[in-house]
Amino acid sequence: MSRLRDLLRRKPRRTAFVLSGGGNLGALQVGMLRALFERRVVPDLVLGCSVGALNGAAVAAEPSLAMVGRLQDLWRGIADEDVMPAGLLPTTVQLARKGVAIHDNANLRRVVEEVLPVDRFEELTVPFQCVAAALNEGTETWFDEGHLVEPILASSALPAVYPPVEIDGVKYLDGAIVNDVPVSRAVALGADRIFVLHVGSWDRPRPEPKRPIDMAMYAYWLARRSRFQRDLASIPSSIEVLVLPPGATPLIRYNDFGHSDEMIATAYQATSAFLDAQGGDRSDDLAAAVPHVRPEDRPPASVEEP
Repeated sequence: MSRLRDLLRRKPRRTAFVLSGGGNLGALQVGMLRALFERRVVPDLVLGCSVGALNGAAVAAEPSLAMVGRLQDLWRGIADEDVMPAGLLPTTVQLARKGVAIHDNANLRRVVEEVLPVDRFEELTVPFQCVAAALNEGTETWFDEGHLVEPILASSALPAVYPPVEIDGVKYLDGAIVNDVPVSRAVALGADRIFVLHVGSWDRPRPEPKRPIDMAMYAYWLARRSRFQRDLASIPSSIEVLVLPPGATPLIRYNDFGHSDEMIATAYQATSAFLDAQGGDRSDDLAAAVPHVRPEDRPPASVEEP
């Protein structure tokens, strides 16, 4: 009882959901979101990168289990939307073709427009921001006003796969280039309780590179992982940070969207068990008491894929 009394006396938390990039692994975030909303953990702020910008904007528009259900339906059907290159040509041939990308973003645009119930940042229920990388300057750019679709597409513009997205005369690429898991932004905006919906697996080994393209991708993932590790280590101990577990993620190609149901269920089970172990109750007060992740409890620095 004394612990509960202490919790009730605590000042309200400013809770942020931080949704990472991760392409087709974004289905994992749907399972995480279901586990959070079932325990009445709702955000005051949502930050998203790449596929996390799509999922994040949806829950910022309607932070509810009903929206989680719509996201689940979206991910179940996304395999039929041709949002990624189908791989009819060998990768080396695709990359050697003229042009800046091997796929357009028309179908991805349609998916974004279909899932979002509003058109502008200002119409969202919960404040939301997404990040993209300015192509020429290489700067981290955050979007929080105006139309939603173009910034989400910019945040999701995976280099060489999707073309850059132009907004107000500036071209942008995938936000993961500059800030894949934007916990630092959550801290800067005043969040003191951060739930990180990171779709990478900390202990999943990455296959040894065997080709030049493999090494290039490995370097890309390594840079993203390194930034996240530095940001985690710099967060003050007064801020609660919880990196939600994705569970056992499948080893699949980047354009394979046929495992969404499996990933949603896996992440839901892993995150549910994790959250229940922290508080053991689904009330708002105890949900607010999930403890801070101490530096020694955070995932160790390594060279694994994020």
